[in-house]
Amino acid sequence: MRTHTLLSITLLGLLLWASCSRAQDSEEGKEEKDVMVLHINNFARALSENQYMLVEFYAPWCGHCKRLEPLYEEAAGKLKEEGPAMRLAKVDATEEKELAEEFDIGGFPSLKLFVHGDRKQPVDYTGKRTAEGIVQWMKRRAGPGAAVLDSAESAAQHIEAHHITVVGFFDNLDGEEAKVFRELSLDVTDTEFALTATPEVFQKYDVKDNSVVLFKKFDDGRADFKLSEEGTLDKSNLTNFIKENSLELIIPFKQETADKIFSSSILLHSLLFINSTVKSQTALVEETRAVAKEFKGKMLFVVIDVTEAMSHVLTYFGVSEGDAPTARVINMETGNKFTIATSDLNANSLRQLCQDVVDGSAKPYYRTEEIPDDWNKGPVKVLVGKNFESVALDPTKNVFVEFYAPWCGHCKELTPIWEQLGEKYADHDDIIIAKMDATANEVESLTIKGFPTLKYFPAGGKEVIEYTANRDLETFSKFLDEGGVLPEEKSHEDDDKDDDEDDDDEDDEDDEEVDDAKKSEDASDDSKVDDDSAEVPTNTTSKDEL
Repeated sequence: MRTHTLLSITLLGLLLWASCSRAQDSEEGKEEKDVMVLHINNFARALSENQYMLVEFYAPWCGHCKRLEPLYEEAAGKLKEEGPAMRLAKVDATEEKELAEEFDIGGFPSLKLFVHGDRKQPVDYTGKRTAEGIVQWMKRRAGPGAAVLDSAESAAQHIEAHHITVVGFFDNLDGEEAKVFRELSLDVTDTEFALTATPEVFQKYDVKDNSVVLFKKFDDGRADFKLSEEGTLDKSNLTNFIKENSLELIIPFKQETADKIFSSSILLHSLLFINSTVKSQTALVEETRAVAKEFKGKMLFVVIDVTEAMSHVLTYFGVSEGDAPTARVINMETGNKFTIATSDLNANSLRQLCQDVVDGSAKPYYRTEEIPDDWNKGPVKVLVGKNFESVALDPTKNVFVEFYAPWCGHCKELTPIWEQLGEKYADHDDIIIAKMDATANEVESLTIKGFPTLKYFPAGGKEVIEYTANRDLETFSKFLDEGGVLPEEKSHEDDDKDDDEDDDDEDDEDDEEVDDAKKSEDASDDSKVDDDSAEVPTNTTSKDEL
């Protein structure tokens, strides 16, 4: 009996010890690739132990979260190497509902920065969703903030040390304008900031009143931003001012400038394609500088070296290396492109084209390939710009068209299904299944914003229907058999719960910089995070990835 009692006590002790060990493990939590995994039991402790902790609230099924994951892990590793002050963490908001409710998580992914354990007022993440963007944003938040220039000498040293710097001139560094300036400096992480209230600094740089000056080592050397008549500083206006004036008058197109070009509020872009090894073409760039000055604020001027440009960028504008020098003007809002004959290209003809585009009198051009000899031999008919209207708009036919990009992963997945669809309806006289490479062919009446885009052109000139249902043979067939009637949409978690702010940002970031052709292709494949592209038609590759 005594032995039995001792055994029971021993077993009970072991159970208690195991329970305590599990609780301790739960309390301490774990890391996945340098990202702390948080839950309700270890969240408070993590806050108390980390000065600057960025937390991603995610959902396992969220496509945007899956795309962010490797970038977030890369940033976590870089920050961890620099010391313990800045850490990245994540919370599965679908499991940790109490935390999600506490921090009002309405979409995924939501990123919030907790500073010095403050649980009441976390800071929403406003940086780029790239590894470098996350690291820059965290460093700016954890850093000393905008430098205070208290002498003419310190101001000169600061301005000389940076390619671009933004200096706020304020009579009171504790005033509202200086506060807004400091807040903006935390968000614009790719630019250096400083501020001053020292009279001798005002005098040295000929500044009379409260204002902001962007100093730069190119073009005019500086750009001045005046406060409103009421003396207030508008953060949005200043942000746009910094973006526009951080770019050169004629911007060399490269990876480092692509994001600033595409995120500019100026939507008219003049593109000059040159071969940098030819002196007459580099001289043409200098000749057009006067034109760029005339249209400053209305149009961006970009020079693209065809010897360095990514092949798909040249393809998008229908330019080959042998075409240089040549010019294009594009309206980023409408997608309309305008051109000028190479033989007529000079500063004056470019000026006239730019003026016509600004006035709205220029006529856009539309690219087209030649009609292939065998365009109608296969089950899927091949359309180009030159035969699009005669086939797709034939009043006696119902024409179902896939607009694709050769490098798009989603399009490649759809190819065998589209071929099967063509074979199935090959004997139907009134139904045509077709495809068009929308990177090499354009149609005036259509704007294609993503790949693949599927459009149904019904007989009789009826309204065109954009197909948005499931991408499988059965649903396609039902759609055609019912005369182009879309099936009822099925709800999907990704459609309901994806983050509103992601739409803006992915901008961005999806709003992404121009990359080489291979990376663009990889990006299109990476975006298939839900592994159900045949079922979820929202899986498209945006043309913005160009």
